[in-house]
Amino acid sequence: MRLIELDGVNFNYGSGQPWIFRDLDFRLESGSCHCITGPTGSGKSTLLQLIAGLLSRPFEGGVFRRQGLLTGLVMQDPQVQLLRQTVGAEVAFALENLALATEQMIPMVQRALRRVGLFVSLDCPISNLSLGQKYRLMMAAQLVCNPTVLLLDEPWAQLDDRGVEELIMVIRGLVADGIAVVISEHNPRSFDGLVDHFWQLADGQLKPGIYRTQHAIPLKAMSCGDEVIVDTDSFDYRFVGDSPLFSCEQPLQVRRGELVTLIGDNGAGKSSLMKSLAGIQSNTVALPIRVFGERPKAGAYGARLGLLMQRPVRQLFENSVLDEISFSLKRFELPLENAAALLQDLGLEAFAKQSPHKLSYGQQHLVALASLVCYQPQLLLLDDPMAGLDAEYFDRFCLMVNRLRERGTAVIVSSHRPLRQLPVSQQWDIADGMLTVSYALEEAYYAS
Repeated sequence: MRLIELDGVNFNYGSGQPWIFRDLDFRLESGSCHCITGPTGSGKSTLLQLIAGLLSRPFEGGVFRRQGLLTGLVMQDPQVQLLRQTVGAEVAFALENLALATEQMIPMVQRALRRVGLFVSLDCPISNLSLGQKYRLMMAAQLVCNPTVLLLDEPWAQLDDRGVEELIMVIRGLVADGIAVVISEHNPRSFDGLVDHFWQLADGQLKPGIYRTQHAIPLKAMSCGDEVIVDTDSFDYRFVGDSPLFSCEQPLQVRRGELVTLIGDNGAGKSSLMKSLAGIQSNTVALPIRVFGERPKAGAYGARLGLLMQRPVRQLFENSVLDEISFSLKRFELPLENAAALLQDLGLEAFAKQSPHKLSYGQQHLVALASLVCYQPQLLLLDDPMAGLDAEYFDRFCLMVNRLRERGTAVIVSSHRPLRQLPVSQQWDIADGMLTVSYALEEAYYAS
């Protein structure tokens, strides 16, 4: 049964804005699974929102047929969809609007949470969840009402490997029940064997196949300096009143120019540790951590430290991309002409006058990164910076990191999975409640 049909659809966000889709065709049948890939900023998220019925009708022609469907959409940043304070209340929100009795809702909410592998109390505060766990929560909030169509925006970037495996199992069951699934994804091969139709979105149109670009700018293996930027004693990482989230039984050290990766599953504590290094994580027991020889404290390091948060939108507040980067330059009394040069290096010069809040998730990551890179911190903390980046933009990310490390910046990068294309000197793994360290890893390389 055909559920959605787009014929020759043209779409943009208003008069004078560039066209996002031109003569775009797409058909969605019940029980089918589609995966859409394409360059960062090509319109994948916009297409999902259009299919979900969240955007106004296309401009200047095109036919959009959509049956009376119940559609569930999990956005690339699930944080923007959250409405309630606790896990149970969030999943039950749609059921409350249907006026179901509480005794009916509770088993439905529990079943939806189990379906996505989120085993937490219904009273658990959402603020206690990691971004990946929030993605699972938002999936449960959509599935609780048994939608006809489920739309997932970049799930691989937000979920750890176990979460991706669980997601694949969930999608298999949904498709078997006749539910149609559409996935927007930069890593489509993760869903091989599940997807019926692969599409690439480029130049405003959908074409069969998978979008690919060649890596061109590998990260360099570099020697490290003698200066110690970060050092710790052994420690238990825990929040006040809680049992340890993880323990580290060996001292940690990061030297000038080092590239370190921090690997762990959703909820392991990666983002919390990064914030602790920056001195902005509250409600934790005192830790024997020293950054530049001092106990971490918010605002204590000035231009010496930069933190890229997992949600880049939290660091973007100016009216234009150029103003965003210029703000950091003004703050530290650096030449303003550096902003335009940096935008050119990142391939973002066309967006200089646009609001950073109107860019794609991946482009926002790059703008937030540029606002840190421009003042050349001595320690750069990057919390899952690759989310939303295609291969071309990943190359530009490597270009920025190369330049900083050549000038002695130490870089710590967190991720759900090992980044085998990076020539790291240390890998910190958080698993089974322990943080362990691997040293002198083999020099990484790119696979075409």
